[in-house]
Amino acid sequence: MPFIKKLDRYDAFLYPSQDKQSGRINLYCQDHKLYLLFLDPSTPSSPNSFNPATKIGVAHQPFSQYQHFLDLVRNEKPISVTFRPEDAPPTFVVFCAGETPGEGEM
Repeated sequence: MPFIKKLDRYDAFLYPSQDKQSGRINLYCQDHKLYLLFLDPSTPSSPNSFNPATKIGVAHQPFSQYQHFLDLVRNEKPISVTFRPEDAPPTFVVFCAGETPGEGEM
């Protein structure tokens, strides 16, 4: 059954490489974590996974999506993550909901 967790904090990483781009954003949601791995399109990736014992999900995205996820977690709030561990492979949704339009913008 899917469940939603609020984002408490995040870490963002870019990994230097001479020929391939990659990055990672770790989302810390109360007692759960979601690791978003952003890979160069030529790099093979594993399917998404979720470990119920450690409460850690791992999701793979193309590197071209890195800036969009980073912008979302940096500039919007509240951020939530829907964990769907029962899907095969597991899926995750990172989203912002409940913010007033134009809030804090000049």
